Amino acid sequence: MTNTAKKEKKQTGSFYTQNKIAETMINWAVRTGDENILEPSFGDGIFIENAVSRCETLGNFQPKITAVEIKPNLLKFFSTVNTMFADFLSLNFASQFDVVIGNPPYIGIKNLSAEQHKNIDKIMQKYSMKTTKNASLWFPFVLQAIESLKIGGRLAFVLPFELTYVRYAFSLWDILANNFSHITVNRIYEDFFPAVDVETIIFFAENKGKTTKHVEYNIYDTINDFANNDPKICSKIPITEIIANEKPFVFQTLNQSQKTFLLTLKEQQIITPIFESCKFKIGYVSADKNYFHPNANLVVQYALSKENLFPAIINSKEINSDIGLEIDFGKCKSNLYVPKNITESDERYIKLGEQFGVHEKYKCRQRKPWYITPNIEFPDVILSVFGDTPKMIINAGKYAVSNSLLCGHLKNGSAKQFLCRWYNSLTLLSLELNVHSLGGGSFVIIPGEADKLDIVQNIPQNKVAKIFDELNKMVKNGDLKKAYELGDKLVLQDIFNFSDDDICVIRDAVKTLQNWRNPHNRRADFANRILHFN
Repeated sequence: MTNTAKKEKKQTGSFYTQNKIAETMINWAVRTGDENILEPSFGDGIFIENAVSRCETLGNFQPKITAVEIKPNLLKFFSTVNTMFADFLSLNFASQFDVVIGNPPYIGIKNLSAEQHKNIDKIMQKYSMKTTKNASLWFPFVLQAIESLKIGGRLAFVLPFELTYVRYAFSLWDILANNFSHITVNRIYEDFFPAVDVETIIFFAENKGKTTKHVEYNIYDTINDFANNDPKICSKIPITEIIANEKPFVFQTLNQSQKTFLLTLKEQQIITPIFESCKFKIGYVSADKNYFHPNANLVVQYALSKENLFPAIINSKEINSDIGLEIDFGKCKSNLYVPKNITESDERYIKLGEQFGVHEKYKCRQRKPWYITPNIEFPDVILSVFGDTPKMIINAGKYAVSNSLLCGHLKNGSAKQFLCRWYNSLTLLSLELNVHSLGGGSFVIIPGEADKLDIVQNIPQNKVAKIFDELNKMVKNGDLKKAYELGDKLVLQDIFNFSDDDICVIRDAVKTLQNWRNPHNRRADFANRILHFN
């Protein structure tokens, strides 16, 4: 694929579906051949070709198919199909179709034109909903598809896995549950969209006009397994669990022994909610990193007073170098400029900021005065927010912490005790179960998700010093993964009497979820399976 083609796909949100996937979806949705069928974003035409073939197989050589596409110059033309080159969201197909099927575009709503925004707003208003800025175009596509279906109709879409957990989709699940009698989410381990780092699912909904309280969740190893309706895992998920932001689709991805083991740990209170011990918040937002964190030369040049410079940690790099599990005063050289006692030197530096337009930046415009950064945190512990093995350290130097990291404020116990509870594979499993990922499968921990984490219960205080020292040595060696593994030995096995088999169950569960989350891991793992099988 050329760079131009890749750029165009990203801008339009158009990624085309494998034929086996399209064929299986058509076979599920088209059952008599006499259905009135709509494909609202037909792209390369793979669904249309399969729909025509399916209807002919069922004996209908004059199928009723409407195909809509906004980009006619990229696409095939079907002489036997009612083809419309238009924006699906601008059309009125109220209750016209028995089947709506396709792969809606994945593009941020914020990137659309003013006219497209008007169309989306009209659709959302039908359901008394407001357009969410961080939503994707597939969201109003699903709503418009529901509107386009007749009573008894069926919907089959390729959708991003984020449908199952993003907050803005919770209202959509309520709408789906009140419009269809049967909803199925099909998840396939084999990557059927290798051109895009967004995990996708196959979404089925049938019998419009009825209601349901559950979603059927089927997990398949391969595309062929999906085509043959041979799932590896089947479960039912209550709609209420999805809307409650419990991420049930991730939990149900585990095998039964892993789920049972984890639930037993919760029942026995070996793992407890982290918010009972620590509350995490975001750090301060400076609005202009360079200005509010003056380097040593600027401090000297403008004679900035030490009393207006707070020692600060501004990013994860400052805790990932030679820092172990606690950072003492003086170890970090960054400062946050907070001019509370303004001298002539400060007036000069404030004028410098105004010359460069710092005071006009959005966050600064909300402040009075603009140069005072609010919500400065001096947390007990600091947590990095990216990576499979996030780093937590004790803020022994009482640094201010920016919003590039999370600030943890302890409610009980010592900071060393809390870190000893953190570093083990059970924490990694809880992270996988509760934290969302960005494109490409990268973690980003936010306070609300941090509150949902579980960690092992308190460790006896007389054991803390030795465990902490051993973990600290490992972290100073620069291997966070081995620090978590060491915690399995020092805490899970030596303190809580976990067996080797128990540790394997936990680590296998972590690996399973990491592979699902990270498309590169999943592709590599699947390729290795094929090589081993052959």
